[in-house]
Amino acid sequence: MGPFPLSDTRLRLAAMRAEATARNAYPRQATRVADLLLELVPALDELAGREPGHAVRTCYLSMRLAEAMSIGDRDRLGLFYAALLHDAGSVSDVDPSSARPAMMRRLMPVASGEDDERRAAEHLRVRRGAQFATRAGFGPEVAVTVMALHEHWDGRGLPIGLAGEAIPLFARIVSLTHGLEIAFSEEGAPAAVTTIHARSGTWYDPQVASVLLALCANGLLHELDAADLTSVVRDLEPNWLARFADEEDADRIRNALMLSGAA
Repeated sequence: MGPFPLSDTRLRLAAMRAEATARNAYPRQATRVADLLLELVPALDELAGREPGHAVRTCYLSMRLAEAMSIGDRDRLGLFYAALLHDAGSVSDVDPSSARPAMMRRLMPVASGEDDERRAAEHLRVRRGAQFATRAGFGPEVAVTVMALHEHWDGRGLPIGLAGEAIPLFARIVSLTHGLEIAFSEEGAPAAVTTIHARSGTWYDPQVASVLLALCANGLLHELDAADLTSVVRDLEPNWLARFADEEDADRIRNALMLSGAA
């Protein structure tokens, strides 16, 4: 028999394997993707014409809603990224065939003309956002959420006119929390709740809206006044599934979101 009992040897080997796995799991100078996005979204808020902190507050509301709906960690991870990136389509370049990041900082507003023109402009805007999310390496659930953000429960939204449960669940969640946050920032908590009540069943999934309204009744909107909401939101990412990026990946994300020079 060797110098160590067999059980001790197995434990030592297991510890060595675990150490090697940990070394290889996170490359040198790795950045947590959540931290990277939280650094970038203030510029995205500005480019999208939102109040400062909009993406962070929308993400917080989305994650609290997902928790109340008993959505599991793996699915919540995709929702976390989708909520932070939901306005990515607000950044475009002058020439859609160009891929020069320095040019991609001009807002693409929805056209104010006929319905067909508005629909076409919105389709281009959300498709651009979905492309950004895909190029940055996020899953299809993020791209689909960005694409369907402005679809309405009654089928009268943009750009396709999806209705009811044909709208992906994450898009229904983020559309709802996005709308709540905008109304809250512009008009205050009571008006925001009134807005969600009024649009439930037309713009928003009534079942999801009822869960959100119940959370609001229990003080959810007051939670947005947390001293460091960004840190709170960071901790809402499921830690055991957290994604890390090396320098090359981080640059790809910055370039894909067309924010490398704006952040």
